Amino acid sequence: MRVSLVAMLRQAVSQHFRKHLVVYVPALLPLVFFFLAHGMTLLTLIFIKSGVMQGYLMPKTVVTWAVYGFLPLLLCSYGCFFAVARPVTSLLERKFFHLSATMLTLAAGAAYGAAIGIALFLLLEPGTVLNALFLLGIGMATGLGNWFLYRKLTVVATEAE
Repeated sequence: MRVSLVAMLRQAVSQHFRKHLVVYVPALLPLVFFFLAHGMTLLTLIFIKSGVMQGYLMPKTVVTWAVYGFLPLLLCSYGCFFAVARPVTSLLERKFFHLSATMLTLAAGAAYGAAIGIALFLLLEPGTVLNALFLLGIGMATGLGNWFLYRKLTVVATEAE
């Protein structure tokens, strides 16, 4: 019987990723956002050069955020994942064991998002209330989205084992 080396390697890598999701998901999700932002930047620059988006403030904001904003977001997200999200989850599970899994996930994700927002405040020092709300919104969306996806992936992986 002939065994394909590529198929064996693919299966080994796949099993490794499934087994170590706890390490890979927090690192990969912000990178996905980073590449998505740069893809949006390319489209925005194409639209600006073609004349479709001349004089609008939004394309300039998207380009600025994609180039200068996602590296701090990546660092804040990864740091806050280990410093806030995981400890808060264990604390919430001990103190509020009567809550549903979805409520615990949302509460931990909100704490994670608030921590990202506060870290972004400290790094980027918003000058106006509107900029501060924008940073808080970005932090909350990132925290809730990352934590929800992380819990979905790791709980499914844990139940499968």
